[in-house]
Amino acid sequence: MCGTFAVPVSAVAMPQWLPARRLAADTVVLRDSLATITPASPTIGSPSSAASVMGARARARLDSVVAMARAQLDKRYRFGGESPKGFDCSGLVRYVMAALNVQLPRTAREQARIGKVVPTDTAQLRPGDLLLFGRKGRVTHIAIYVGDGRMVHASTKAHRVVERPLLRKPAKGIPPWIGARRLLATTDSLKVPPRRDSLPDGG
Repeated sequence: MCGTFAVPVSAVAMPQWLPARRLAADTVVLRDSLATITPASPTIGSPSSAASVMGARARARLDSVVAMARAQLDKRYRFGGESPKGFDCSGLVRYVMAALNVQLPRTAREQARIGKVVPTDTAQLRPGDLLLFGRKGRVTHIAIYVGDGRMVHASTKAHRVVERPLLRKPAKGIPPWIGARRLLATTDSLKVPPRRDSLPDGG
């Protein structure tokens, strides 16, 4: 896991642009997840180094993304949706990341430009990575990697948020996996490009 964050996960705040009532149930899931995985402060003179503490905090942050993503399972699919009342693919990603104060653009195409490029190799993926799908270099769908070769995404085929294996047999209507992006290793210096398209893209 990455150990580059100094942001205490215990202080994660919900973004002001999302109504508190809408996030109430998810906040409980995220809070409980953080409570079980946030490391205790090391005592003076203990062998724990600052690097190891930072690593634990980063792991907690990644686990929080997974918990928040799974809290949306079975929410219905809605084109243009970005709340538990209904999500499209990029709306789900934006909602989950916003819960950890990572602000993203609205569309899958724009989100696919953010963060560090990760090879299309499951051995190099980490929970919280964004998975990109499409054809001919055009991103038409986006999902969140949750570990163990699985992803959470808002599926147009299932009409709801589902958890599925990342590697699946090619099938009609399912775009291939073409890339991945890592946000949580670079958020301190993350710059979101100007929003050029307010319409959902590849949801």
